[in-house]
Amino acid sequence: MNRDREFHGIIHEIIKNSEFQKTKKIRHHSDSVFHHSLQVAYLSYKLAKKLKLDYHSAARAGLLHDFFLYDWRAPKKNRFFEKHGFTHAKEAHRNAKMHFSLNPKEEDAILKHMFPLTISPPKNSISWIVTLADKYISIAEYAHKIQKMHHKK
Repeated sequence: MNRDREFHGIIHEIIKNSEFQKTKKIRHHSDSVFHHSLQVAYLSYKLAKKLKLDYHSAARAGLLHDFFLYDWRAPKKNRFFEKHGFTHAKEAHRNAKMHFSLNPKEEDAILKHMFPLTISPPKNSISWIVTLADKYISIAEYAHKIQKMHHKK
């Protein structure tokens, strides 16, 4: 990932943004939202490129899919459908639109990446790629966390 100049050229504007930099301080499972999003972006980029799809949009949407700026682990007394898993995609979309120009593929990917929690399925191949990349990276993060816990015993 570090040596892929094309990928870094695509995401440069986003990762240098001061608001997006705040995701470095927000936890995502066992890592930061920034690092998680970077991994999702790179996997989305590689998959889209391999499939000869719009890898620019895949990289950008993958990076912005969790662009929320709050600690989602903080306890809240709210209804089930107001919980983070159901709502953060809209917050990420709102933040992404506020700071960057998005195309329809990127918007759909950000809004639908939590499918099936978002009842509407992704509308395009880029949305599906980001959704699946996010699931894959999240599972890998949990597996790594479990492995670390197992080795401590």
